[in-house]
Amino acid sequence: MRILMVIDALNRGGKERRMLELIKGLINARDRFDIYLISLTDIVEYEHVYDLPIKFEIIKRKHKKDFSIIFKLKKIISGFKPDIIHSWSTMASVYLAAANMFSRIPLVNAVLADAYAQLSLSDKHYLRVKLTTPFSDVLVSNSEAGIRAYRTPLNKSVCIYNGIDFDRFEHLKPVKEMEYEILGGAKNGRSVVAMVAGFDNRKDFGTLINAAIKICAVRKDLIFLLIGTGPELESLKARVPDELLTRQIIFTGQRSDVESILQIVDIGLLITFYEGLANAIIEYMAMGKAVIATDGGGTAELIRDDFNGYLVEQKNETQIIEKLETLLNDQELRIRMGQNGYHWVRRQFDLKEITDQYIRLYNRLLNKGKTTIAFSGPDR
Repeated sequence: MRILMVIDALNRGGKERRMLELIKGLINARDRFDIYLISLTDIVEYEHVYDLPIKFEIIKRKHKKDFSIIFKLKKIISGFKPDIIHSWSTMASVYLAAANMFSRIPLVNAVLADAYAQLSLSDKHYLRVKLTTPFSDVLVSNSEAGIRAYRTPLNKSVCIYNGIDFDRFEHLKPVKEMEYEILGGAKNGRSVVAMVAGFDNRKDFGTLINAAIKICAVRKDLIFLLIGTGPELESLKARVPDELLTRQIIFTGQRSDVESILQIVDIGLLITFYEGLANAIIEYMAMGKAVIATDGGGTAELIRDDFNGYLVEQKNETQIIEKLETLLNDQELRIRMGQNGYHWVRRQFDLKEITDQYIRLYNRLLNKGKTTIAFSGPDR
């Protein structure tokens, strides 16, 4: 089966990770897949893409409304003759809807990632989804909340969760090496909590930092690791008092060894304004960590209160502090929640099973004229 995938860029983000994990799953599948991946910018932060046995090409657009991309994609479609076209970003879907208009190759529109609380046509992503829905054969969300948020037709929508290659959690750097590199010395009984996320307007680092400053004032043995980068990094770092910066509230910047860092972490955090299905939460659980996260979007599909973590209200510093205190004061509870999450994600997000769900979807689209297709809800 020949699959053409198109994405805006290969930043270190959730949809990019989700796409690359699927490509890895398809490469290792029993059936043979020829994959042609196109990025519409030259941003390639996942450099291992060059090592994958696929055709990878950058078609750099000159600006956001560079409609010459349509003709370039049309030429590629004509030459590659894909069985399936799989879009991973809303602007890519706009280009592909036009390029594929007369070819009518099945178009998978996998762009329902962020489950905003309020969506309207003033939001560019929502508008693009609405414009491209008539030209899409199926819209894929990585959470049921995403389907509800974008209000896409149920007969065209399907939920397929993120697939995780758990092998990447097995071969990690030594724990002591990570303690000295990240903490500046041995952990020595100190507690470490971490948030792995981009510093952008979707994540509520402001509320987290306020909570961190308050709890660090009374807990000198507590360290916060804020892992990632983004446009709001420097302004948020400036809000941290000098006496806490680098000692108890540590900004690590972008890291390619997050799995190794998580070995020294006791609790995973994800404090946000809105969220789809967060890879960070799945990764915390894959490393056996209890999680505290903001309720909303797809997060409630990952966390069961008192089972594998705690959900907190948006912008609620007090709740964050209370749940942190509960877990920090009860090691047995913390370990039990971490183990519950570990076993649950290993069953629910196994890459082979998620890859099989996509393969079944591809085959259903190719047999569309022969069988009845029913969508909506997680593919099981």
